[in-house]
Amino acid sequence: MPGNSKNPSEPEFEQSVIESFSKHVKTYDRHAQLQRSMAERLAALIPNPFPQKILEIGCGTGVFTRHLLARSPSTLILNDIAPVMIEYLKNHLELPSHSKFLVGNAERIQIPKTKLIAGNAVVQWFQNPQTTLQRFHASLEKEGYLAFSTFGPQTLEEFRRSAQFEGPTHLLSQKRWKTLLTQAGFELQTFQTETRQIFFQNTQNLIKNLQQIGAAPLRILKPGELRQLIRDYDREYSSPQGVYTNWELFYFIARRGTG
Repeated sequence: MPGNSKNPSEPEFEQSVIESFSKHVKTYDRHAQLQRSMAERLAALIPNPFPQKILEIGCGTGVFTRHLLARSPSTLILNDIAPVMIEYLKNHLELPSHSKFLVGNAERIQIPKTKLIAGNAVVQWFQNPQTTLQRFHASLEKEGYLAFSTFGPQTLEEFRRSAQFEGPTHLLSQKRWKTLLTQAGFELQTFQTETRQIFFQNTQNLIKNLQQIGAAPLRILKPGELRQLIRDYDREYSSPQGVYTNWELFYFIARRGTG
């Protein structure tokens, strides 16, 4: 999720995200072990009875979609910003005939009324999270739910510091997310957090992993700068198990307020 320190315009940012995820659609599943684990935990937190009208934002290749399909929803709407991701999902998952698709930026598309809006490891890409949460609240039916997982500000902190990156993602604190949810009219039902330390053989493998899941769309380094980053990170954060990165993971379940 790191990027360079330049702040791109919104159209430029959106296009870069589409291009990055489209380029790596075939390798995403193989390298998205963390996102798969997050999907399992998020799905387990959604309260019963499981909502039957569902919109999944940022569905990607279907890592979280599989968990929604296991609950046999009556209405399933799948959204992703990258058309290639939607096509890949269609070709690799057995979807019910009533499935619907919304291609586009979840922050701007017209959202139909639904009982659950869910997204796994996606909301960190939002450029206007406060406005978007308000739109989600307005689109949920009475006592509907918003369920999402995301990354906290300690995620990849060592790597971002070494690379001197301020990425395009918004790694908000848990306090900030809770405030935004409350301001949007949500009632927080469940919040969980965890930290993970993940090891890679070396820094080059770490960077490759981030690229293969489309998580570095704005990363621009000259060859010499990249080689220096690899040397520095290998030296500072190596262990007998390889170089490590820390990840801070948040899980939120919030209900549409009645006010």
